[in-house]
Amino acid sequence: MIKSGKRLAAVAVFAAAAVAPIAGAPSASAGTNGQQVAVSTYYSDKVYICGYNPSNNWVCSGWFNTPGTGYSELHNYWWKGTIDITGYNNDDGGYHYASCQVPVSQSGDVTYCNGRSNKLL
Repeated sequence: MIKSGKRLAAVAVFAAAAVAPIAGAPSASAGTNGQQVAVSTYYSDKVYICGYNPSNNWVCSGWFNTPGTGYSELHNYWWKGTIDITGYNNDDGGYHYASCQVPVSQSGDVTYCNGRSNKLL
């Protein structure tokens, strides 16, 4: 049996490991050093994003679903500069690609990348 002090330490290590993917993408204050991204797609059922974060590290998100006709926001990742978006269609197995320019600063903290109207994603 683990003593209570060791149990708390084990829980703390587990909790830190669970949060590590989020911590890898440092947050920025709203609109001042990078933005979060919302993506709309035409063909793709899910996408992932690669680009530079506010610390100038190249990072890639995991896949996230982009259902329906609206925008799907990727939380806990911040980007700046040109990002690369890779989409995947579940029905035909096709990949689709687009890039999007994310400003370093703006009045809000979300940049909308429209891959739907131009049918790139």
